[in-house]
Amino acid sequence: MPGDAKSASGELVQIGIRSQTVEQFLGLSVALTGFSRVELLGTGMLERYYDTVNLIIGEREMGKLLTQWMEAKERALPGALDEVVRELLLENFRYGPVARRLIRLWYLGAWSQLPQEWRNAFGATSYDVAHIVSPEAYQESLVWTAGEAHPMGAKQQGFGTWAAPGPSHDEGKSQ
Repeated sequence: MPGDAKSASGELVQIGIRSQTVEQFLGLSVALTGFSRVELLGTGMLERYYDTVNLIIGEREMGKLLTQWMEAKERALPGALDEVVRELLLENFRYGPVARRLIRLWYLGAWSQLPQEWRNAFGATSYDVAHIVSPEAYQESLVWTAGEAHPMGAKQQGFGTWAAPGPSHDEGKSQ
């Protein structure tokens, strides 16, 4: 029985580490997509996307990416996070390609293969191929929200909605 307690505490540590890294991944995703935590969590895709990226780039690279993200957060002055994210992540040879694919993943539900230069420098896995993550990823893609649309063939808006005018970007603006 003492072995069971040790095993259980080890599992709790693993769960704690995973939840911490998933939380960091969520923060990074918020910074990269411009969507709020609630909006990203509302897609139901957080864990799936975390697992997908982790599988593709590996735990070592995921750890380095999240460490760089945490450094960007610490370095940023109030209101300057976007600039620091651009400098430390998006323009960085190591993190930029992954960060840009993470943006595409959230917006399109699809992974694009990393550039060959990146694969040569940091390693490649057999999972790093262009693919749609899942049918749910297509349905929950941020592109639909950003474009004020709905995924064709899924999440229908209801009978007769075609007859009503859509939302206007000019609503609420003074003339």
